[in-house]
Amino acid sequence: MAAGDVSSEMRDGVLVVTLDHAPSNALTQAMRAALLALVQAPGAAEAIVVRGQGAVFCSVVAGERDRAAPDLATLCLAVQGCAIPVVVALHGSAMGPGAELALAARARVARAGTRIAFPDIALGLPPEAGSTQRLPHLVGAAEALRMFLTGRAVPAEDALNSGLIDQIVPEGETEAAITLARRLVGRPKADRGPGDPLAYQAAVAAARRDQQGAMPAIRRIIDCVEAALVLPLENGVALEAVAREDMEASDDARALRWAVDAERSSLVRLASVSGGSGGHVQHLGLHGTGPGMASLALLAVTRGFAVTWVAEDAAALARGIGWATERMQAEERAGRLSAAGHAAARARLTTGEGLWALAPAGVVVHVLAPGAAERSGLAADAVHVVLGGATGDIGLALARSGRMSELALPAGVGAKAASVLTDVLRLLGVPPVLVGERPVMGRRLAAAGATALARLTGLGVPKRLVAAALDGFGARLPDAALPDLGADLRPMPEAEILNRWLGALANAGLHLLEEGIAFQPSDIDHCLMAGQGFPRWRGGAMYQADRRGLMVLRRDLRLWAEDDPVWVPSPLLDRLIADGKRLSALNG
Repeated sequence: MAAGDVSSEMRDGVLVVTLDHAPSNALTQAMRAALLALVQAPGAAEAIVVRGQGAVFCSVVAGERDRAAPDLATLCLAVQGCAIPVVVALHGSAMGPGAELALAARARVARAGTRIAFPDIALGLPPEAGSTQRLPHLVGAAEALRMFLTGRAVPAEDALNSGLIDQIVPEGETEAAITLARRLVGRPKADRGPGDPLAYQAAVAAARRDQQGAMPAIRRIIDCVEAALVLPLENGVALEAVAREDMEASDDARALRWAVDAERSSLVRLASVSGGSGGHVQHLGLHGTGPGMASLALLAVTRGFAVTWVAEDAAALARGIGWATERMQAEERAGRLSAAGHAAARARLTTGEGLWALAPAGVVVHVLAPGAAERSGLAADAVHVVLGGATGDIGLALARSGRMSELALPAGVGAKAASVLTDVLRLLGVPPVLVGERPVMGRRLAAAGATALARLTGLGVPKRLVAAALDGFGARLPDAALPDLGADLRPMPEAEILNRWLGALANAGLHLLEEGIAFQPSDIDHCLMAGQGFPRWRGGAMYQADRRGLMVLRRDLRLWAEDDPVWVPSPLLDRLIADGKRLSALNG
């Protein structure tokens, strides 16, 4: 039997249902309806096994809830209430709706390597189909809250240990699920229950303490998990549905959707200039010493790259090697790096004398732009990068967060070189965002924000008020020292402090757009969120400027410009207002 992207076949009394909607087996309305019909009227089947065709079981974050009937919550209630056992056979990944469907089944079998996640929190949303009620009964409140509040994927081995899945097999998960389903035929359903009520409540209380000041979706998820201790399933599902609807309409969820779109847009532009795989580079060369080089060396060797570092200043090179070594030792002491991993990483970090030592490197990062003679002494196909950028050269900057980078590709750089660098930077854990001639976006934004805050405290606004305003927004005071006159010379409402800070960031972003350094506003916000610690659920300074309105921003900037040039409005702001455009209209 087949109904669109859902097919089924009978195997010795077990109805095997296959989801086949490439690439992720997203549960469309038609698929939900077909599944619901099979679960409600299984015919002569004694049990049901649900499996996924292709690379994953079902792995997609849908964003706002698809309310077309039957919705996911209705399907999951039917699966859980089915008169015969329903077992899911997992492989690849089960995320979002796929994980929720799996939770509703009687049992779960997973192929080794499967990963399970509830990533809705990345969009500022609770789950949508009752998982806050089901998961705590399987794994306990503490583990359920960890999964919901981080959104991180859980490997199959950890899922087995916690009780989230019932069996791991190296392969043949469908056959294993059929075998398990047959064993469950005729057995009564068993709810493991929430466990020790006191431990459950303690986990909820601990989550509330740890998440003080967090975005509303986190607080609502904690409320729903707490309710799973006492409410019947249907009531708990209804409570979760109300929380989901409230959060979908919230400012946080809209800002997080902007954040996700900004990251996706950055990836799309990057893919447009790279031509697939540029070849596997395993050896990096570093030439010179300066800010960022030691961090780059540490990133590379701990992720499996060989690194050769040469520099004319031997003392500075020794300090850089020493810093990287100390960091590896600290990681080992903290348990984040094994002794064997530390030894292997340190062995991959070598020094050399003269540029000839960099000949094996596929990518060479320079502190200063290399001359023709220096380039000629290296491999002909090596990709040369200048840390901080230089006219005519590929430029690179690492974000202070250590989670992203900026990549400037001048005219004439081929698709292969772009692909090589993109692959390397992703493997280093600092995926790049493309910028114009120089990779200075993060540095300029950080300077504008710090300047605005320093000017406020210099004008007499108490440092404690500045810190409180940022903290309430979800941001942190920069590490740079701010003047503090120690007296309330100029009390200022938190809203004005925030708006001055956000206004300075947005104004700096406008200048970056006007100069062609940033390609679109969403790139600026992506840089702020991934690279500068700006809270994701606030969307970024450009998002906030659009939300308040560009005419309001211009009025404020003109008023504040008397206090510091950081608030002198960019000419681009006038042009946007004259054309009746929002910043979002500049996104590709």
